Amino acid sequence: MSTQLDQVILSESNRTPIVQVIVWFCLVTSFLAFITHAGIKLYVFRALRAESGFLLVSLVFCIAQSIAALLQCGYGFGKPSVTLSSNDVQLTLKAEYAATILLFISLGFSKLAIVAFVHNLTPSKLHRKINYGVGALACLWLLCAVLVAVFECRVPRTWDRSLDRCLDRFTWWNAISIFNIVTEVAIIALELGITAQLRVTRQRKASIMSLFACRFLVLIATAIQLAYFHQEKNNPATNNDLTLGFWRSILCNQIVQCLAIVTTCLPYTKIFMEGFESGLIRIDDGRRRGDYASKGYSGREYQLMDVSRSSQARRSAPDKSINVSKSWAVSVEPAGRTQSS
Repeated sequence: MSTQLDQVILSESNRTPIVQVIVWFCLVTSFLAFITHAGIKLYVFRALRAESGFLLVSLVFCIAQSIAALLQCGYGFGKPSVTLSSNDVQLTLKAEYAATILLFISLGFSKLAIVAFVHNLTPSKLHRKINYGVGALACLWLLCAVLVAVFECRVPRTWDRSLDRCLDRFTWWNAISIFNIVTEVAIIALELGITAQLRVTRQRKASIMSLFACRFLVLIATAIQLAYFHQEKNNPATNNDLTLGFWRSILCNQIVQCLAIVTTCLPYTKIFMEGFESGLIRIDDGRRRGDYASKGYSGREYQLMDVSRSSQARRSAPDKSINVSKSWAVSVEPAGRTQSS
């Protein structure tokens, strides 16, 4: 007795399987990255700071966005709209509407996580003022992106792009993507500018800066997504298909979201914390601990300390060595007495 299994075939008219695989892969990768980040911070510092809270919020919205994307695939996204019922098309557009809003919120909180991290990274007032400006820019981007996505079409059918009552998606998506790239450039420039002033060996400095430079992957993925969006918009065959036409650019959105979370967690990987055995903390925390400070080339101070668990145990362990001292008594007698004897 044979059992017939339903086979899903990937073809030009069915891109749903590849979208589902990428969504699951990005979701699992983002979750594991956050677990690694939180585990290392608890292992080393015994506490979670503000950046971990922002990153957790970003992950929560990432999970919600991934669920919306999977629902979108379940309703028929990745297949030609002519092969779907009108109800399935509407459900796909609703899921896409929710996924877009959740995507922007997840990306926004990943930016704020880096802003919070940089705040704890440097004691410089100038750098903190610049960081506040970058944070304000990220908040402005988040607010604008969410508002435009929410009111893309007229109420009450704000999700229905099949009606001719929506904003020019090509224009507002370009503006949001370019604004996103600008905020990412500002974040990367600030991180690299701070680490470039550390007085450490060139090899160590290059290693630390390379971790922060991995944020460029978000820029590259955003640029690729924008390129696919332009390509699909300029092609009449894909521009008019609401469920299959823009599958590449929507797929890139999942990758951008995943990279935003992963690159935020990279400075806390075990290789960074135990391989380099160095960290950057606030100068006032270091003074309370009695650690030493290293001055940058511009005179600004940055705190360097060994953050590996073993070294902290060595520093905190009491000195149980035994000190042995000896003493000798010296007596002086008069010279005449010595001669008479």
